[in-house]
Amino acid sequence: MRIERMAVYTANLEYTGKAYAFAGGRSHQGFETTVVALSTDTGLEGYGEVCPCGPNYMAAFAEGLPSCLSLLAPEVLGQDPRQVSVIQERMNQALTGQAVAKAAIDIACWDLLGKACGLPVYTLLGGLQSPSMPLHRIVPLAEPGEMEESLRRYRAEGFRHIQIKLGHEVEEDIDLVRRLGKLKQPDELWVGDINAAWRRDQALRFSRAIEDVDIYLEQPCRSYEECLSVRRHARHPVKLDEAFNTLNELQRGLRDNAMDAIALKVSKFGGLTPSRIIRDVCADAGIPMTIEDAWGSGIATAAYAHLAASTSPRALLNTTDLHNYNTVQLATGAPEVADGRMWLSDRPGLGVVPDFTLLSLRDVYE
Repeated sequence: MRIERMAVYTANLEYTGKAYAFAGGRSHQGFETTVVALSTDTGLEGYGEVCPCGPNYMAAFAEGLPSCLSLLAPEVLGQDPRQVSVIQERMNQALTGQAVAKAAIDIACWDLLGKACGLPVYTLLGGLQSPSMPLHRIVPLAEPGEMEESLRRYRAEGFRHIQIKLGHEVEEDIDLVRRLGKLKQPDELWVGDINAAWRRDQALRFSRAIEDVDIYLEQPCRSYEECLSVRRHARHPVKLDEAFNTLNELQRGLRDNAMDAIALKVSKFGGLTPSRIIRDVCADAGIPMTIEDAWGSGIATAAYAHLAASTSPRALLNTTDLHNYNTVQLATGAPEVADGRMWLSDRPGLGVVPDFTLLSLRDVYE
């Protein structure tokens, strides 16, 4: 099997809510997503999708992805997509960094590997260990009344894992969590996501002020060193996200005992090939994971859902259904969702097919 053609598509994903807002004044109504389609000499096609959450969240921005993919295309054309580690190494030799662009190709290769084997990707990633995966829902930053309304609505829809976006003034966030904390039920798991907005003193003041509320603190400060300091003095478990972009950074965090959980975003690490290593290292170390991505439609959701489904329930904190955060569905066959949980089909590969009528063709490489 050889890759004969790579096509790059883009589309706009409009958020279903009023605004997707989080700390630092970041607020978005829509995101540009990038879809890669790899065609082979056997007639099989594989699909991958990546979607940075705006230009100021991760080390990638949507407008730059087609340029990166133009450099990567010559390295993958003519190659066997089933050799996922070989493809990953070729991409790393051709382009330093830019993990998100590499992830689009890597995910498409895994889709092809599964189709070539006649197996769902979760089987190739270790087997189906979490057939029904718990979902978290994000409560975007807004006025307290709006956030309380969102919380009540998600609970009514069956979600028991809630991620609350923080980023007001610290005293306001203290009042907010105290207010919402009165509504928390014993079987619910809550995360307060600061998205790296606070100094360490602010994070510690927040933690001490709400120490009676059972909640994780996610990425309280910008730098790893600041988060490590908070972890050593906070009254709450700490979950890290933006602090880790490579396996080496994760290993440092394990040595330093820097976190109680992590957010594993598949595109941030370069796709499923490196993410399965991150997953296995964390599982072995007893670090539970939210396995997800920054944004995307059904293709992106399917990719991380296969990684989550092949993860032990003991190591899987939760995942999310990003395709349901958008007003449009760009693919058929996306994971199914009901009562705050998600599950996959047993179709080969990722099990999804793009709706090309909703995608704009950007580039073709042959």
